[in-house]
Amino acid sequence: MTTETQPQTELTFRPDVDICDCGNEVLIVADVPGANPGAIDVSFDDGVLSVHAPVAARTLSGRALQQEYGIGDYCRSFKLGEGFDASLISAECRRGVLEIHVPRLASVRPRKIAVRTA
Repeated sequence: MTTETQPQTELTFRPDVDICDCGNEVLIVADVPGANPGAIDVSFDDGVLSVHAPVAARTLSGRALQQEYGIGDYCRSFKLGEGFDASLISAECRRGVLEIHVPRLASVRPRKIAVRTA
């Protein structure tokens, strides 16, 4: 079997995301396969939520016959604006899926208003 291999270069990927308005919070779900959960950086500054998930290069134990999988970091930013409580933002990563919970400030959360009857 003969095949040409291309040298791997350092890449940056824009992860695919789902964004859900859950009423009291916005939920962002991002695919970051290969990222070490402990090395993922999520930050919120001036209304912008940024995600950086580094992925370490893979080392192969034998001679590579084919290399198609690009290795690189995931980077993505979201402009959220005002109305979110930065102190309560939380994130968790399981099996290559990052979930970021961005709670709304209590003053801007949707609320049900009771209608009184006379």
